[in-house]
Amino acid sequence: MNRNELLVVVIAVGLMAIPISVMSYSVITNTVVDDLTYETDTGLEVTATDPETLESPPVVGNDTWQSVPLRLSSDGPASATVSDAAFDRSAVGIESVDARRNPVTVNRSDIGAVELDGRFDQFSTPGIDTGDEQPDFSYQAGENVTVSVSGVPPNSNVAAVDEGQVVATDTAPNPKGTATFQDLPSGEQAIRVAELPAELSIRDVTDGSLINDTETDVNLTPVDATEPITQQTTDNGRINMTGLPIDTRFAADLAPEDNYLDREIRLPARINQQPAYLLPDDGSVASVSPRLTVDDETGRFNEEASTVRLQRPVPTESGTEYRTVAGDRLGTDGFSTALQRNQRYRVIIVDPTAGQTHVTTVTPRTNEPTAVPIRDVQYGTTESVSGINISTAYRRPERGDRLAVNLSNVQSADLSLSEAGNRSNVVLDESYEQNVSADVPVPEEATESNWNADYEATNTNDATISGRQAIDNPTRQEQREEVARAILSILLVVVLGSVAMRVAPALGGVVIVITAGLLWIAGWMPVEIGVPTIGVGMVIGVLGVLSGGQRSL
Repeated sequence: MNRNELLVVVIAVGLMAIPISVMSYSVITNTVVDDLTYETDTGLEVTATDPETLESPPVVGNDTWQSVPLRLSSDGPASATVSDAAFDRSAVGIESVDARRNPVTVNRSDIGAVELDGRFDQFSTPGIDTGDEQPDFSYQAGENVTVSVSGVPPNSNVAAVDEGQVVATDTAPNPKGTATFQDLPSGEQAIRVAELPAELSIRDVTDGSLINDTETDVNLTPVDATEPITQQTTDNGRINMTGLPIDTRFAADLAPEDNYLDREIRLPARINQQPAYLLPDDGSVASVSPRLTVDDETGRFNEEASTVRLQRPVPTESGTEYRTVAGDRLGTDGFSTALQRNQRYRVIIVDPTAGQTHVTTVTPRTNEPTAVPIRDVQYGTTESVSGINISTAYRRPERGDRLAVNLSNVQSADLSLSEAGNRSNVVLDESYEQNVSADVPVPEEATESNWNADYEATNTNDATISGRQAIDNPTRQEQREEVARAILSILLVVVLGSVAMRVAPALGGVVIVITAGLLWIAGWMPVEIGVPTIGVGMVIGVLGVLSGGQRSL
């Protein structure tokens, strides 16, 4: 092959390569790589579902995969999937985690480290904060799993809480502020990490101050037991709760040496613990000791099986809140305790055998027995949502307006009653563990307002349902009806008076007076309109008579 022939061959090959290279470039530049998998020396496989979401190029080390600010690590074979959820500003989310052989640690610089042990379809956390009521981590798993978290208060006992129930605890020493929750339940869970209080404080109910100048004997008895689990005496207002059951409620008997009245109270479980409150006995507060019984018009409550809790506004660090200050088993003889005279108390009656809770109020004034009413309310509105029934009514008995609500076919419920258009005016905001009815007073300054009943409840099929039911104030409807009747009355007087005056002015005046008077008597025409109208009619009648007399002359 001579030189010219060789040149021709080279040019031909080059021309053939051009379209091939163009096609290759087109394929490469238009292909999106959906998944990229990285593997550490220890066998941790991290799959990035969308590499473009990674905030920095991944760095793979001996046991760590890192894309700043996110870092995943494991001492042996394991796997996890990273998507844009891992870099969400409010939380870190990881998917398809297989940490059955070796735990996987998830760490982001703005959120504390979390160690996962087990198989997770999904896991996310905004970070651990034991000071609020919000979920600290959530997950979906087909089997029980273990989660270790950081950021809890050092040297404290903590619990994992799901919908108010303790599902795991860690009471081991934790000087580094970590906690491990083993055998967390499978399924879709939202877990709150809660600090377990080590002490029960005893406080003055009138100002919320710690009672640290009076010796007090305290007996704590589990509500389903007959013997105390602990008996302590304190002179600093604090009772040691370390080692006591976490999710058990206690019946507490408090006997102060002086300055305060004895108290019986049912305390919530340690996970929801509140202080015990005593009423002063030093002359600064007027007190009475009525025996509370139940006047049940509904027939739903068995007094022998029921318990009663009394709540009242108490000063706290976060403001004035309703707190339980007394309570015990009701029984057929009722419940007697010392209460502040003329102080309104919220009364909560619970019958676990009937699955019923009722909320009402009482204002003690004397030492005489006092019947707590459970009214058979005629509800104005009833609605059924996914098996849950909610009924509401705005009642106007002689002693003041009241809001009535009934939630049935529920296993548990959060119920809030607030003024429409003024969410800060709340008259009830509580959680209940069964069907609940409430009959609570309306503040005097808001008796012309409409109200809302907001609820979030778990029905009998374990589904969580939330909604709002409006409670219309009949006063507003009556005011609208009064205005409509007044307008119709005026129109009727004008029309009939005009027709009559066309016949004779004097007759028009008579018709106006008679019509306005009848409408006034019937309640259609308000006094402030009826009296002037009758006066005008009389004037027209007199003028009509006078003008008729002048014409006859």
